[in-house]
Amino acid sequence: MDQPLHRSRRLGIADVAAAYGTEALHHRIAQLRARGQHYAAVAIEHEIDGGAALDGYDG
Repeated sequence: MDQPLHRSRRLGIADVAAAYGTEALHHRIAQLRARGQHYAAVAIEHEIDGGAALDGYDG
């Protein structure tokens, strides 16, 4: 069965930063860490470090 169009493309960190700003990424990483979801926070940080061009992000 075909997937709906809105789920056909995975959004990357650069897409999220473009839509919501880098401050939203900082906030989300802090939320994940506060909830004990360190693996998810690290995954986002690795995606950022792995080539997503984000101005002003310092991990």
